[in-house]
Amino acid sequence: MDRSELRRIKQHLMSWGTGQEPPATAVTDGAATIVVSDPGHLPEVIGSDLVGTGTVVLAPGTYDTPGVVGFDGSLDEPGGEASLGDEFFLQTQDYATSEFMSILGPTLVRVGNTEDFRLFLADADRALEEGVFPDFAIAPALRFADVPGLGHGPGIDGPGLRLHVSPEGRISTAPGGSGIGRVGDSLSALRAAWGRANGDSTAPCAVCLGEAVPEAERAAALRERPWLGRYLTVVEALRTMNLNNIADLRVSGFGGRITEGLAGEGHDTDLRDDRAPVVMWNSESGYVYDPGTRKVFVLEHVAASAAELLVSTGSRDRAAQYAPLGPLARVEDFLSRSGAAPTAALAGV
Repeated sequence: MDRSELRRIKQHLMSWGTGQEPPATAVTDGAATIVVSDPGHLPEVIGSDLVGTGTVVLAPGTYDTPGVVGFDGSLDEPGGEASLGDEFFLQTQDYATSEFMSILGPTLVRVGNTEDFRLFLADADRALEEGVFPDFAIAPALRFADVPGLGHGPGIDGPGLRLHVSPEGRISTAPGGSGIGRVGDSLSALRAAWGRANGDSTAPCAVCLGEAVPEAERAAALRERPWLGRYLTVVEALRTMNLNNIADLRVSGFGGRITEGLAGEGHDTDLRDDRAPVVMWNSESGYVYDPGTRKVFVLEHVAASAAELLVSTGSRDRAAQYAPLGPLARVEDFLSRSGAAPTAALAGV
């Protein structure tokens, strides 16, 4: 497997694991990525309309079939490892034990049961109140699996993005997901079942964690924490900063604000918008991370404070309660020209 092909398969794997970011190569008339746990189901899956142009089907073993990629190990079980030859290794861990594990390479952390989910919530609550994030969660090589079920979506998730076929032939979008069909069902039937499950829920994505966490508990927790999607965006930002060796960061809205007097004022527009730029700072500089482009902008503290006012209040006029319009306009213009658009995204423009 050459480097470009390996890069493509890795994109499919991470998209399948997280429930985010479609692979760069467009997929038509099928699911983007399908993981088949038992190779015995491969013939029926390959012969169905679940597989379209560009679909990647992953299964244990070695194959010469176009579109089918073999791997060793497991993509289903926490504590397992899957490898693509000697070129790429992906660890899977459960949330509860991840804080005790060393992150040595690409790792998916799954919420596999109620205990995992409650620990995830406790860590998120502490981050919001105290600004303290779990060290393992912000390791650059780590990704949370099934984030649409954790409040970061559903976005693009669904049967068109990813499917998992269990050893018994049950189909879901993830190993811990509720069933939306069985081998032999059409893609349209799976989409309809996925839509019905989500239509019956009061929280995003009722499928991908459906067998891992009772839906009533999951939905209630997400309703009580409308900022969970923002927490997951912030974790992504901190991973990027760690990758660039920028440490000792505080994050606006999580444990405090740069601007004195802003905390507690009820300006939390950014906490309710996954897409809003993330403002961070340490003793040296301020930083703005744009989730859309994954760019990081380095600013002086006064400019970072202006950016914070814009994203937390949601508009230049409201931000002007705390700072002169001139600096606010200059920072807003700079970020907009750079692609971060601090208030346009919040206003839905």
